[in-house]
Amino acid sequence: MRIGLFTNFYFIFIVSVLSLLILLSSQALGTLDDITKAERQKYRSLQLANELFQSSEDLTKAARSYVITGDAIYEHFFFETLDIRNGKRPRPKDYSITYWNVNGPPAASALGNAISLMDLMRREGFSERELDLLQQSQKNSDNLVNLEKQAFAATKGLCGDRYGNFTIPCASGRDSAINLLFGERYKAEKAMIMAPISQFMLELDNRTQSRLSNLQSKFEQQILLILSVLCTALLVVAVATLYMRRNILRPLDHLSRQASSIAQGSYSTRCDISTHNEIAELGADFNTMAEAIEHEITKLKQVEESLRERLKEINCFYAIRRGMDSESLEEVCRTIFKQLIAAMKFSTITAIQIELDGRLFVSDQYDKNHIRELRKQIMVYGEAHGWIVVSYSEDQPFLLPEEQNLIDVVGDDLGKWLEHRQAEARILVEQELRVRDAAIRELAAHVERMREEDRKYIAREIHDELGQLLAALHLEISLLKSGVDREDNRNERLEIIRRNMSELVTKADQSVHNVAEHLRPASLGLGITSALKKLADEFRKHSGVNCVLQLAEESIDLDEDQTVAIFRIVQESLTNVTRHAEASCVEIHLSQTADDLIVEVRDNGKGFDPKGAIKGKSFGLLGMRERAAVLGGDIDITSMWQQGTVVSVCIPLKRNEENS
Repeated sequence: MRIGLFTNFYFIFIVSVLSLLILLSSQALGTLDDITKAERQKYRSLQLANELFQSSEDLTKAARSYVITGDAIYEHFFFETLDIRNGKRPRPKDYSITYWNVNGPPAASALGNAISLMDLMRREGFSERELDLLQQSQKNSDNLVNLEKQAFAATKGLCGDRYGNFTIPCASGRDSAINLLFGERYKAEKAMIMAPISQFMLELDNRTQSRLSNLQSKFEQQILLILSVLCTALLVVAVATLYMRRNILRPLDHLSRQASSIAQGSYSTRCDISTHNEIAELGADFNTMAEAIEHEITKLKQVEESLRERLKEINCFYAIRRGMDSESLEEVCRTIFKQLIAAMKFSTITAIQIELDGRLFVSDQYDKNHIRELRKQIMVYGEAHGWIVVSYSEDQPFLLPEEQNLIDVVGDDLGKWLEHRQAEARILVEQELRVRDAAIRELAAHVERMREEDRKYIAREIHDELGQLLAALHLEISLLKSGVDREDNRNERLEIIRRNMSELVTKADQSVHNVAEHLRPASLGLGITSALKKLADEFRKHSGVNCVLQLAEESIDLDEDQTVAIFRIVQESLTNVTRHAEASCVEIHLSQTADDLIVEVRDNGKGFDPKGAIKGKSFGLLGMRERAAVLGGDIDITSMWQQGTVVSVCIPLKRNEENS
């Protein structure tokens, strides 16, 4: 059976069973309600019958109490009870079965409607037989009431007339009244009242019990019918459950396991369902889906393999791009070898050759006798500058055309790298030329200022020192002339004038020597060794800083330009130590190799930032660099904070031709 038809039948059955159960339950509830109503009616009927019986008893008690005691309240209670029973006086709400009440009359708000006990019994639906018995009892009770009224009149000394009214005085008294109420007649009348009531009670009990029995039997039948329907429904549900378990749940469970198997990667899984319902169709669709998934997974694996190769190529591309940050062509080629070989399909047999600007670079596995190769020409500014060749040492094809695309991209990037490098080189050269040109102009201006300072110094020395000395010498000559003319103490004055003139001439000579020494130290003529010794002695004398001079053991023969340049570099270094270093010791090392002269000036001062000094236009450092550059040498200045400074000069040796 198909699941759709089964579910429709099952749904209709469930709805029908539920509807039937609701109908039967409503009928059972109605029957139960009828039983409740019958019970209530029986209770009310018995209550009313008992009230009739009890009212008769209460009337008897009130009448006897009155004739015995003569208390008028018992008479009042007697007639009040009688009026309530006959419907002449309002019946109190929640009226008690017993009329006898000595607590006084009820409040007006507690009173109900005036209705006789017989009318209440008729409302409860008593049968005609039961009503006849009640009327007979009521009639007998009325006769007994007349007898009780006669007793009341006798108690008062009254007798009845022919109309039944007790208005005639007579000799009757309380004893007569007691005989009336306790005599045999009263008992007989009382028995006549109770006989119909007893028969009424029996009739009422039989009738109500019969009705209750019928209703209870009907209720039990309805409950049995409901249970039968429930049992039938449970049986059908059990059968339907077995059917669903066998034909729906088990196939679905099998289908779920197969789906889980596919989810775990077993794409060859297929399901075999033998039912003849929608589950079998679902199983067939599942098999179709599994075949499609297996086919798609195969395609995805192929795509994944292709993407993995493309990813290798992309990684290779970006790794080569990052590797082109290097300034060395050798480093760039090594990066290309490493990354490009790893990106190829058959990396173990791949070799690369790069030919660029007449230089050849090959990978480790390069073999000239390769079988297959791919080529890309390297273009720089539109001109061919070389090739990049990727080859296989075995007969393996390039499976993907993207590998040729990768090689083309790498070749283009290598060409762009060369273009960029050449452009940067030109820019750096231009920047360096502009910087050097600006530095030369500034240095020339500085040299001109220094020359002006030297002129000022010479003029000041000539004016202040030599001029004064010449003036003093002129004065002494005038004194000499005047002393000769007068010839007073001639010899003594001549001696004094001679000494004065000798001292003035000596000072003049020293002044001229100082000027000459300032312009060009005389020690330079004795060689670089003597010049540095003299410079170190002067530095110790004027600065107070310990200066250690370490010279080469062999003689050093330099031409004048080299000697002057080295002397001025060392002199400028010592000047910087005096002005800025705050050092306690300076070491000067002079040595030579076969081709170079090496000079080092090392101090233990506070150090400085060489780059910052250059940016700050330190003409002393700039002059030292220019002096070294003029001689084809190099100067290296290293300094660290609180660790001193080292000025190292390396100048190619150029022998003095006059001494060679």
